[in-house]
Amino acid sequence: MVRKSCLLLAGIAWASISVAVTPEEANDYYAAQHWESAEKAYRELVEQAPSDARYKYRLAVTLRHVGQLEEAADWLDKAEGGAVPAAYLDVERARIRVTEGDDEAAMKSLNAAADAGFPATSVIEDDEVLVSLSDNEGYDEIMEKVERNRVPCKFVPEMSQFDFWLGSWRVQDAAGVFQGNNRIEKTQEGCLIMEHWMGAGGTPGTSMNFYDMHAREWVQVWVSPAIQLEIRGGIVDGSMVLVGNVYFYQSGDYQPFKGTWTPLEDGVVRQHFEQSSDGGETWATVFDGYYHRETGDKG
Repeated sequence: MVRKSCLLLAGIAWASISVAVTPEEANDYYAAQHWESAEKAYRELVEQAPSDARYKYRLAVTLRHVGQLEEAADWLDKAEGGAVPAAYLDVERARIRVTEGDDEAAMKSLNAAADAGFPATSVIEDDEVLVSLSDNEGYDEIMEKVERNRVPCKFVPEMSQFDFWLGSWRVQDAAGVFQGNNRIEKTQEGCLIMEHWMGAGGTPGTSMNFYDMHAREWVQVWVSPAIQLEIRGGIVDGSMVLVGNVYFYQSGDYQPFKGTWTPLEDGVVRQHFEQSSDGGETWATVFDGYYHRETGDKG
């Protein structure tokens, strides 16, 4: 009889454990916007793992959706200091304040999020709750802060110094002989310039060009089937001047190298490459190319 009672109690305990909500189930409710089920699930999860800030944050979101705004704000406070970034907590606070009809408090929370590093402009712009704040004074300034958090390099003036090289080009030497085609484009939200070269003889080459924020200088890293190149520098008298070394795969030579890009008055860009065999004491021209825009290219 005692044994049967123990087995019965064990079965009841196992049944209780087996019906406990799982994080995966809670996430499914949350993703499907089944807010009442999600609320119940996250209440269980915060009891199971009271130190997990992610569960507290999601419980706050579900409570906002079911209209329990005061408790939602309380759970956001309880989530502070955990795995959820402060900026995301402030964005959710802004949603709560909008729902309460307090735009002033919502703007303060949204500004706090921007100051704390919130980087997702699209999250705010596409949010059906936060979009109502767009007519408030100071909204544009907040969104600029968020955009700076998202892509800070777009707001660095030096990042545009090499823009004169952007475009699709037909390259020839000083005598007018065709040397190749080159396409220069910005990528990574304007933080990186990519070069795509195809020589007249069919030899390709690619370079990455970026402004090194730590060293405060421009960097070019070039790779082709014959050579690799890393040069650094910046604007000198209106030209981009980069100096470093070139390595030749076949011979193993490693020599000083200098590249100078100069925008000319007629829209042509001169690319002058020099190489040194005496450690940089003297320089010899190895390429002197003139970039002419392809028809229809505006840079």
